[in-house]
Amino acid sequence: MRELIDQAVFELFDELFGHIQELVGVFLYDAQALCAVCMLLYFGLEAYKMMAGDARLRVIPLLRPFALTLVVVFWPAFIDTVNMPLQVVNHQAKGLYASQVDQVEDLHRERLALVDSVARQLTESSAEFERIEAEASDASWYETMGIDLQPLFDKMKGYYLMLLAKLHFAAMMVVEWCVLTVFQCCAYIVYFLQIVFAGILVILGPFSFALSVLPGFKDAYLTWIARYISVGLYSGLGYLVMSISFVLVKFGLMKEIDVLRAVLSDPELFMAYVSFPSGGISFYLVSLLVGGLSMLTVPVISTWIVRTTGVSAAVGTVAGGAARAAGGMLK
Repeated sequence: MRELIDQAVFELFDELFGHIQELVGVFLYDAQALCAVCMLLYFGLEAYKMMAGDARLRVIPLLRPFALTLVVVFWPAFIDTVNMPLQVVNHQAKGLYASQVDQVEDLHRERLALVDSVARQLTESSAEFERIEAEASDASWYETMGIDLQPLFDKMKGYYLMLLAKLHFAAMMVVEWCVLTVFQCCAYIVYFLQIVFAGILVILGPFSFALSVLPGFKDAYLTWIARYISVGLYSGLGYLVMSISFVLVKFGLMKEIDVLRAVLSDPELFMAYVSFPSGGISFYLVSLLVGGLSMLTVPVISTWIVRTTGVSAAVGTVAGGAARAAGGMLK
């Protein structure tokens, strides 16, 4: 059965984000060496200023390079420390998401069962149409017997409309599959980009702290911290956005379930529905699209909490490409 959201994928993303510190050893020793060189340059510059009489001996500014060096030396522990508050936010948001996704998945399964019932009833009607068409193929035999075939042809016209309705209903199912795929891609892409961006920041982060020893790059480590926290909030904000979106999706599902139940109990409504699916199904698809597009705003929302640039611009480029691809899929 088709699932609205594969929760195993989110569990995989959470596990990967919790193990990104395993990537820190790629350039860590190179960053430590760079940090040592920067410290020598910094202390040499400060010593020259003191010998030239341009500056007095100040102990506090000299402690800053040591603090940055300790961060680079104990980089894995520093990453774990930064991740602790992010994991708390992620856990709380995930609890809110779990309470919503179970209800939405139950309604989604109930809706799929009703849609399958409509499809089966439509298939049975098409089978009867094929039988009547076979009877009409022997029209010459009936005409020789003096039998009026006009009622039979009238009935065939009705089943011909049923066949067109079946084609229309199948096309609507294809559109629904495309919308559901877009929704899932928008949800998964944010978590995947979080793993990619966080991994890059963890691997190359020691260089930011090493360069921060020099006066010209003194704020580089602050920029790194802001960007890492912003990226780390993607998962928690993603769960919050999906929880809010599921309220809208749940309303669309309940509305369509009521429509499908009425359609299955009334033949006239059934014919009208399969010919022109409307009502709750349109609202359901719109709610899925709105929810998927809302997920693409997570990088922007994260910059409201921790102001930073660069990452949101990169995600905006990727999200724009994904939106254009989704638009091309639905055309």
